[in-house]
Amino acid sequence: MSRLPVYEHVVQYYETDRMQVVHHSNYIRWFEEARVYIFEQIGLSYKAMEDTGIVSPVVSVEAEFKSMTGFYDTVIIEVRFTKYTGVRLNIEYTVKDKETGTVRCTGRSSHCFIDPDSKVISIKKSYPEYDTILSSYLEE
Repeated sequence: MSRLPVYEHVVQYYETDRMQVVHHSNYIRWFEEARVYIFEQIGLSYKAMEDTGIVSPVVSVEAEFKSMTGFYDTVIIEVRFTKYTGVRLNIEYTVKDKETGTVRCTGRSSHCFIDPDSKVISIKKSYPEYDTILSSYLEE
């Protein structure tokens, strides 16, 4: 098993509410930013996958808020692939304050793989080179 890189994000003013605390909806956006970044880093860019005919929609997503993040804080987002079947991929996220290591949020998302006509495809069968990469980062 290989280790996934970490994604880093600086909180922008527009991501905060009146109290300069990050609005809860932004954590879901950060999960997506981190996921797209991680895929790019491991050689599976979303653009290249989509150009090949693979679409990976979100099937479910959830977040648990642990502590507040504020304007101009820097967070790191650790990503783990926790389940991969060739047809589905489950991902866990841990958002931490870069300076203190305090966990700000944890979350999960589930994805499937479909073709441009929305038919489910098996990465394992149709794209074995992608399957090898995804499998190598699976943490069970």
